[in-house]
Amino acid sequence: MAHMSFLYRVAMTITRKQPYLDWANGGADGPELTEEVAHDQRTVYLAPETNPDQPDLESVLGEFWAHIFEAELSAWNDDEGQWPSPRTRELFDAWFTAELTGSVYDLTPDEALTQADVEVDDLDAAMHNCAWCDEEVDEHAGRFVTFTIEDRTRLAHRAGLAVPIPIDEQRVVVGVMSSADSDAARQGEDIAFRACTGRCEKALRKAVPKALKAAFAPVDTSE
Repeated sequence: MAHMSFLYRVAMTITRKQPYLDWANGGADGPELTEEVAHDQRTVYLAPETNPDQPDLESVLGEFWAHIFEAELSAWNDDEGQWPSPRTRELFDAWFTAELTGSVYDLTPDEALTQADVEVDDLDAAMHNCAWCDEEVDEHAGRFVTFTIEDRTRLAHRAGLAVPIPIDEQRVVVGVMSSADSDAARQGEDIAFRACTGRCEKALRKAVPKALKAAFAPVDTSE
């Protein structure tokens, strides 16, 4: 048997019904949400087990329906002013069908499962692999190459996390954004890239400034 891991969760599949489609298609612009697309792009939510022997759909919905409602609305339109109000449980039932699956297995337990896991993996790779050639760098070898971003507020949400920077169509380098209150940020070291050798450092110093300027130049709001 393949290595897999049982998750102590129940899986709830949400299907968007016609009232949701009518709302989604009510705007003048944007793509059409058809019944076929809504069915093919159903969302699965994982919730805590309420009763491992007899999963209870009503208990799960009773606790989470409002969160699911907002998540489904924001998936199509993040303007809350366009959302139906008030959002009641009765409206939820009219807009969505929910199906519960009792047993959930992770077939690849060694791979990242959540967004937080992905962020940790990306950060670890950025700290231990050369940003230019992707070779693994020994803990006490190599060096960090740092750069200043003209408007670091554009990347404030990535503080302490990995940041991919496209160099060209074939190459993306990944650095780490410093925290706003760190000594590095105060010294203008907004983003750091690991380099394994002087050659890779030279390549980063040549390519990254132009890429940063193109990707994160200050937005002109004068017009």
